[in-house]
Amino acid sequence: MATPRKKPAKKVSVVKNEELTPLDIHAIQLHELYKSFRRAGFPVDISMALITDKGAHPDWFYTMVPDLEALEEEEDED
Repeated sequence: MATPRKKPAKKVSVVKNEELTPLDIHAIQLHELYKSFRRAGFPVDISMALITDKGAHPDWFYTMVPDLEALEEEEDED
């Protein structure tokens, strides 16, 4: 009996633009916060709840987060 072939790994699409948008920065921050909670031993459901609760974020967390209302206004103008 022949050995089954392994499926080739899917290629990851690469973003050509090297600049990060404010929304990209926000998503990265949330992802890093989630990973930090998981490394600290929190279960998945509690980690998800903590990243959605703004009161659980550190004070410095919002220094780089974009003003989402301003972004929506920019999109409306375009």
